[in-house]
Amino acid sequence: MAHPTIEKPQAAAAAEPSSGDWETAGKSGRGDLLRKVAVVLPIVSVVLFLLIWQVVGGHIDPILLATPVNVAKAFWDLLTSGELGPAFATAMGDLATGYLLAIVVGIAVGVLMGRSPIVERILNPYVNFFQATPLIALVPLVVIWFGVGFEARVAVTFMLALWSIIINTATGVKETPASLIDVGRVYKFSRWRVITGVSIPNAVPNIFAGLRIALGKALIGMVIAQMEISVTGLGGLIVNYGNAFKTAYLLAAVCTASLVGVIAAAILEVIRRFAFPWTQGEDLGRW
Repeated sequence: MAHPTIEKPQAAAAAEPSSGDWETAGKSGRGDLLRKVAVVLPIVSVVLFLLIWQVVGGHIDPILLATPVNVAKAFWDLLTSGELGPAFATAMGDLATGYLLAIVVGIAVGVLMGRSPIVERILNPYVNFFQATPLIALVPLVVIWFGVGFEARVAVTFMLALWSIIINTATGVKETPASLIDVGRVYKFSRWRVITGVSIPNAVPNIFAGLRIALGKALIGMVIAQMEISVTGLGGLIVNYGNAFKTAYLLAAVCTASLVGVIAAAILEVIRRFAFPWTQGEDLGRW
């Protein structure tokens, strides 16, 4: 005698989650957890660093190492006394002018080197030479050429920032796939159209890698120029308070300069994400 089979109602069967649903939910949960960790981890790291600094600094002579609390107080004193504002404005003027000049010249020269093997052979020795030269040693020569004013500070900032932009831009343009250039030729693009519509968009990740590296070098050049040439701006504050052994004020000026670099790097990243969305996920850690 055959036993009757009991079938599950369709609604009940549909209500049971499949193994794929459980797997998808698990991956989603892990993804949410990883995103939260990615947000929290840098904050925890900074807080832990400041706590260690505060504890260690509390047991050291303040001349040797000021605590974060004392640095924050010094920063507030510089801000409320009106000393930090003009110094910050001077530093930003030097940095922005030198860095923007380096961007314009660096991208133009890099594109020429990437598109023309002849230009690359001519300029490559000079680029390699100045990239390897300790350009800070040329500061006295810059003073002879430009004096001790704004032009000299901009020249030092420009010289330190330029070469990374050239090298990364040239590399990105040279790495443009030949198939893309052939497509441009099929559509009878002019040489200029190929450069602006094919080569440069393909080189954007490399260009922004060079811009990020150059930004750090420009910031170093700006501070050194203000310390060594004019004793003004944030570099002037560092020199003056260093000579007076006021470590908290010195570190406040240094942290302000570093904060400028962090903000500028964040602005670069925002520009890359919104103006060049096709670069999402690209490796920007190039040389």
